Amino acid sequence: MDESVKKNQQNISFKDTLNLPKTDFPIRPNAAIHDPALIQRWEQEKLYSHSFNHNKESEKFIFHDGPPYANGPIHTGSAYNKILKDIVTKAQRMMGKHVPITPGWDCHGLPIEIKVTQEQPGLAGAQLKKACRAYAQKWIDIQRQEFKRLGIIMDWDRPYTTMSPSYQASIIRSFGIFVSQGLIERKNKTVPWCLHCQTVLASAEIEYQDRKDPSVYVLFPLQEDVVYQCIPKCKGKQVSLVVWTTTPWTLPLNQAVLLKPNTRYVVLDVHNQYVVVAESLADTFCAMMDVPKEVIASFLSDVLVRSSEVTQYLSENMITGDVLAHHPFIEDKLVPILLDDSVMIEEGTACVHCAPGAGPIDYEVGIKNNLPIYSPVSPAGIYTADVLPRELRGMPVTEGQWWVLKKLKENNRLLHKTSITHSYPHCWRCHNGLIFRATKQWFFDLEKNNIKEKATYATYSIKAFPEKSINRLRAMVEGRLEWCLSRQRSWGVSIPAVVCVSCDTPYYNQALANRVADQVAVHGIEWWDNASIEEIMPEGFACKQCGSTHAIKEKDILDVWFDSGISHYAVLEQNPELGIPADLYLEGSDQHRGWFQSSLLTSIAMHGQAPMKQLYTHGFVVDEKGHKMSKSLGNVIAPSELIDRLGTDGLRMWAASIDSSSEAILSTIVLNNVQEVFRKVRNTLRFLLSNLYDFDASKDSVSLDQLLLIDKYALQELYEINEKIIALYQSYNTSGVFHVLGEYCATALSALYLDISKDRLYVEKATGHQRRSAQTAYYYILDTLTRLIAPIMSFTAEQVSDLYQDNKRVSIHMQSFATLATMHNITLPKNRTNNSNHTWHIIHTMRDAILKALEEKREIGLIKHPLEARVTLYSDPADPHHDTILYVYSYIESFGQTVEQFIREFAIVSQVIIAQQKNENMIESPLCKGLYIEVEHAYGVKCPRCWQWDEQPQEHNLCRRCYTVLQK
Repeated sequence: MDESVKKNQQNISFKDTLNLPKTDFPIRPNAAIHDPALIQRWEQEKLYSHSFNHNKESEKFIFHDGPPYANGPIHTGSAYNKILKDIVTKAQRMMGKHVPITPGWDCHGLPIEIKVTQEQPGLAGAQLKKACRAYAQKWIDIQRQEFKRLGIIMDWDRPYTTMSPSYQASIIRSFGIFVSQGLIERKNKTVPWCLHCQTVLASAEIEYQDRKDPSVYVLFPLQEDVVYQCIPKCKGKQVSLVVWTTTPWTLPLNQAVLLKPNTRYVVLDVHNQYVVVAESLADTFCAMMDVPKEVIASFLSDVLVRSSEVTQYLSENMITGDVLAHHPFIEDKLVPILLDDSVMIEEGTACVHCAPGAGPIDYEVGIKNNLPIYSPVSPAGIYTADVLPRELRGMPVTEGQWWVLKKLKENNRLLHKTSITHSYPHCWRCHNGLIFRATKQWFFDLEKNNIKEKATYATYSIKAFPEKSINRLRAMVEGRLEWCLSRQRSWGVSIPAVVCVSCDTPYYNQALANRVADQVAVHGIEWWDNASIEEIMPEGFACKQCGSTHAIKEKDILDVWFDSGISHYAVLEQNPELGIPADLYLEGSDQHRGWFQSSLLTSIAMHGQAPMKQLYTHGFVVDEKGHKMSKSLGNVIAPSELIDRLGTDGLRMWAASIDSSSEAILSTIVLNNVQEVFRKVRNTLRFLLSNLYDFDASKDSVSLDQLLLIDKYALQELYEINEKIIALYQSYNTSGVFHVLGEYCATALSALYLDISKDRLYVEKATGHQRRSAQTAYYYILDTLTRLIAPIMSFTAEQVSDLYQDNKRVSIHMQSFATLATMHNITLPKNRTNNSNHTWHIIHTMRDAILKALEEKREIGLIKHPLEARVTLYSDPADPHHDTILYVYSYIESFGQTVEQFIREFAIVSQVIIAQQKNENMIESPLCKGLYIEVEHAYGVKCPRCWQWDEQPQEHNLCRRCYTVLQK
């Protein structure tokens, strides 16, 4: 080349002649500035209230928001939960449905009461409730702003709260409805009790943790006359039942020893003491005691109960009562020996200590056998004045544990002591171990009216996500007999009942509940504390049991799960825009024992059906080691920290990325992956926007049938992606949406279509058909993609739509997903029946074959870039694949392009030749059978404007295309 030509070429810049991309959409998000500005705009546009009525004439999708607790700032788990709810409901709204959402808060309960009493000691009654109400309202206001900061769209100005007077009245009316159905009763029963919180716990509030406890083997000596009659081989000897227990503090409460019915027991000689254990456990027992197994006698358990022979013997010897054993340390106390199937023979001795006032199974046994339900233990876990021995009076049961062990040892009744680590019930609030104690409590009878059976049956009609998660709810319902409703606290809804001072008989009915509810609806639950008995009770009240006219108000409150559980009645049924059953309840997996269950049980009793059609359950937020986020572990990450790192939409993408069937992992690897996908999607949107700066869709769009083939194919792919993602939204598969969006932007767009088409956008005439064809496709892709990401990347979608939607009137969140029906199979040529996807699969295979051949030449230095390549293709007519390749060529040509033009753009090379004859340099591709490829360096000169090579360069070495464009 002449040096003057080279110099001239180098001195001329054609940059200003290119249609280079430009946009105001920033490369990186500035969530700290832009997101609050959008939230303020949404407030001004009344987006939250408009969302409640949007698509009002369309099909409803009723989502019921489970109430978070109004105590402290939101944490990552609550952010994760609310974001999932927002994604699901935004998607449903964008499918054209009416999605009215009333957010809610759970306001009653122990944590708030404890916090308030710590901050304001000495408060009680109505004053304490008033302070708790103010405390809860403070956190409702804070949490509401925090949820808005996450981009959550709900009707924030009209939430439901369980502490509002109207809701509290609904709680009381619900209680009255259940009373009218005979489902409510007050009775003395042994219940799980937290000494620290000083309240009863429902089974749903118990969590099990491993704990180390003493494991002791205690001697209960049989009466001498009983041994003589029942075990004659041991007459004259002291024979003792060996009772195994891990709760020595309950031994003062013992009322019986239980044996397994129709089971063989043996008398063993252990250190010169005759002791009784189950025969099947004798070997294990002797090994533990490190003694040889020496069986003195054997007998069936049934001989130690009131058989005719035993009865006759006892009568003849003037022994009254049952077959008895001596209590191990309470002087002169004898306890009966009973048979019960609850006795297990897998461990211990199969001689079981029974204290009906200190164990749930023992309680059942006690009721069956008329044993005293004896529980001399205070709410704080202190032995009361009724306890024996008297030395225990005023002693905490935690100290009584060791007192009992010492006393057993002094009395030679402690045969063996070791320790055991076992699963033990703990309080879900304070995480301390529980005890069981008998108290007067209020119960919801789940056996009555077949409530449990109906609830179990209803679970089969609920569609669950994940599908297997319903099994947990079903198992928890099946495992319950009753629901303990009462709690011994102040901050909550008082049980509408009075109790006779003389005989402790309760008075309660639906009329009383409704009368109380009427007042509470006006004055709040504080009315109950301030009202006199005369204001509460009907005129002329007298106890039906004893006739007394003196009564006191019930002090207990209702379980908070009852409060939130009747939200289907207090919220869904009371609002005409909502309704029951809801289409969806969505909460964490812990709600199978909480809100899901309480909602199901109360709805079955009240409505005869489940309150929800579908249940979506997600896991807990855990760290990279699988540990649940905990302040004590120091692994807590606040939502604000994640927003600082990822941006608000980045946090939302993390929530969307989690597979709901597993725990939500917060780790560096996971967050880096989310950041990468977020960056790829955002950059894709930015690239699309930057090439539409001079495009007016209403004027410049090319009709679908006039688009270039590659652009048509891109829209066909867009149609399929749109359908796929909407289907994923419909099945609440946010993780699937996350992965499909990421893959589509990274592969189908960035790595293929956008890379292929940008040459036309930059180089072709600004208003020419080839560029407008690409811009038309870009616009459809941008619009569709922006709508698809809106439920997840809510801030990004709003910002992008502001830039490309001319005269935008409503938020992207009040718009629908794109309708692309006209794009379906737009790349199918007329009168062809061949599958378009199969054809494009072959085209992609040919491209892969060309790229592989190009890479091989790049590795040896022949070319540095694909645009430096000249590609020659040949297909042998004798090859069985020849017809397939010819069909692809004819397919391309049917859209008005030559094969050479199409492949040159599709493979991003400068020159393509379709050869009619094969030469010795052509090699059959291993990727595409029947296709022979030769790669050479491109002929001619590199164009300084588009960098493609041309054998017939024009002025300034411009290629013929660029020269023509610049002449127009």
